[in-house]
Amino acid sequence: MQAPYFAFGDLEEGEDGTIRGAFASEQAIGYERGPIASAEIGRHLAILGSCAAAARSGAERVYYLATKARYSKLSDARYQGTGREFQALSEVLKQDRRSLAAQAVVGGDDGPFAHLHCEYQALSAPVFARLFEDFRTEQRFIPDGSPYRHPIALTFQEPRGRVLTARSQPLPPVRCAGHFLDYPAWPIAIIAETITQVVTRLLHHIVGREVDYSVVRTDIAALKLVSAASELLFEVESLSASRALSHYAFSARVKREGEVVVSFETELQV
Repeated sequence: MQAPYFAFGDLEEGEDGTIRGAFASEQAIGYERGPIASAEIGRHLAILGSCAAAARSGAERVYYLATKARYSKLSDARYQGTGREFQALSEVLKQDRRSLAAQAVVGGDDGPFAHLHCEYQALSAPVFARLFEDFRTEQRFIPDGSPYRHPIALTFQEPRGRVLTARSQPLPPVRCAGHFLDYPAWPIAIIAETITQVVTRLLHHIVGREVDYSVVRTDIAALKLVSAASELLFEVESLSASRALSHYAFSARVKREGEVVVSFETELQV
């Protein structure tokens, strides 16, 4: 990982093996309530977990592919605009040559407000190069500023009951700059942010108006690393919708040529 996908201004290793880092928010939060979008939190905290692992692994280059993650809201915090700096802390829970589990929290002036538990597949550089040789490009893509400030463009279908589908175009390599250098691939955090666009639109369709919401919990599973050259289909379904409790749950499947590559579930409080 390199800038701009890697966005920590500084990192500090604690005596207890933790890694502490600071970053500034980039993405607009849209209709989410809170200081920073949940998908962006997932991006930074997943990176910090891999940093905690790298600090324990020595000089060997290892690729950490996030395969499962759970985001949990810890407390309410106010939105104060993009560019706000946040502090994050991560620790390794379990690590071997093939896998990693880490957890991290992010907070501001009032303490931690979100937690991420993340599991990764660990691949040595030669194994990663062999598995994803079809992704490789010799061309370097240098963005004008961070491409992660802007959402992915989608083409939406009309809702069918409580189901909404949207389609993306292939991701220009510059849109994943710094993520697995020389191997342009859809970052899982960007897929999560794109799913959130579809969830938001379906929520508004169900409620009948535009509403803000808090993300209480999100589970995501990345079944395959997907080339940036792939067009993706985002299918979101409402699992439950309670106006009385102001609680809504959604599931999503992301498909590439009919194959499910990412699954996703989230709970929202309106």
